[in-house]
Amino acid sequence: GGRLYKTGDLVKRRTDGSIVYLGRIDTQVKIRGLRVELGEIETALTTHPAVAQAVVTVVTGPTGDRELAGYLRARPGSRPDPADLRAHLARTLPGYMIPAHLITVAEFPLNTSGKVNRAALPAPDQSSGPVSGAHVAPATRTESVVAGLYATVLGRRQVSATDSFFDLGGSSLQVMRLVDLIVGATGVDTGITAVFLHPTPRQLAASIDATASGAPGSAGSGPLVELSKGAGELPLHLIHPVGGTVVAYTQLARELAETFKVYGLEAPGLSQDAASASSLAELADDYAARISAAQPGGPYRLAGWSMGGVLAFEVARRLEQAGGDVCLLTLLDAPFAMPGSAPPARAQLAASFVADAMRSLGWDATAAPGPAAASADEQISWLAERLASDGADARGVADRLRRRLDVFGANVQVLAGYTPTGPAVQAPTLIVSASQSPNAPAREHWRGMLTGPVTTLCVDSDHYEFLRPPQVAEVAMAILKCHADSR
Repeated sequence: GGRLYKTGDLVKRRTDGSIVYLGRIDTQVKIRGLRVELGEIETALTTHPAVAQAVVTVVTGPTGDRELAGYLRARPGSRPDPADLRAHLARTLPGYMIPAHLITVAEFPLNTSGKVNRAALPAPDQSSGPVSGAHVAPATRTESVVAGLYATVLGRRQVSATDSFFDLGGSSLQVMRLVDLIVGATGVDTGITAVFLHPTPRQLAASIDATASGAPGSAGSGPLVELSKGAGELPLHLIHPVGGTVVAYTQLARELAETFKVYGLEAPGLSQDAASASSLAELADDYAARISAAQPGGPYRLAGWSMGGVLAFEVARRLEQAGGDVCLLTLLDAPFAMPGSAPPARAQLAASFVADAMRSLGWDATAAPGPAAASADEQISWLAERLASDGADARGVADRLRRRLDVFGANVQVLAGYTPTGPAVQAPTLIVSASQSPNAPAREHWRGMLTGPVTTLCVDSDHYEFLRPPQVAEVAMAILKCHADSR
């Protein structure tokens, strides 16, 4: 028999038995509670045609947060552009692994053994931010306010009107703090989805001004949210998972934007003046009515991830029963029958909510305090403090998180004991499952509820990686192919 040696190499075994090299264990670090493999980022950088060599390190940002800095040596005759490099990295890496700073160096400093001396690398220019190109000054009062709030949240001296919040290193959870500050400064609650759709101060300010003037379909007008800005015109509705928001669909909507006009359906309970639904049937009735009012008669294209898949099935059934044409149903790693349960204690519910939020962002959920160590309020405050720079900010974010916890709790109860019943759905259906998800076997159960043509795809990922790069591209391609085949 062969011997096993600890090499220090980090690998992942795929479901087909092949092994993928990810980097070195000794370059694993934690950024905002997330495990990050520096070697994986370095490898991704060197696949760019302009980059000859890359080294990624951790630096301390102006607010004391740890940030990633990528140092690169250019190939002869090339000038690596930070925006182009970021777009290149985004094709294969999740957002939290894209360095906040990308710095080109002529040569790497070496130590006596000939290895790169990381300690001797130049410090990034913290004041200017990582975006290339000239500074674009805000043109309106709202742009100026929003750019100032970006700078506050991200710890920068100034932010250009055309800089993307995420290109500047902003995390998905920092968006909540930003939205809270915007409410205080403008009186407009954009909702977090708006920041994903309009990531620059210029775009977000225009959305805020439209909301303030009462324009229809603008930020904060939910629960039907336009998710794509592209050439596509065919409506496709993505229904929210258990958390109630449609932020998880941001990347998928981008991938589908050339073909579809993508809409997200958020839980009405997220808005301050709407109650959470008391049953799954009530939710499905409401959503079917909203979708048919927006698009009388169809044809309808519906999709949903996790609980969203269950809701998409129920909405499709209602639309078909009313005589509507459902031309595509997509179930994205959706559970089938859910066990019935008594409402969980609030501390346990908060633990599930915090873990779900962290996993959705690629964070290490084991870092959370958990129900044995902390009450529901303490757990929410713990998560809020990960996002905010001071107590005042944390309190506002915690209030927003509690609202989301209420929706999460209502949805958990709505789903408890659910089992699909007839009549079956006749629409062409795509069932996509994640190989490492407990929902993977559900695809065979769903087949029994579908009388139309069924296509299945199993993606090599877990339940949460599934809608992030690079897997999300595979999911989008399957939806596009199923759409083309069913026409």
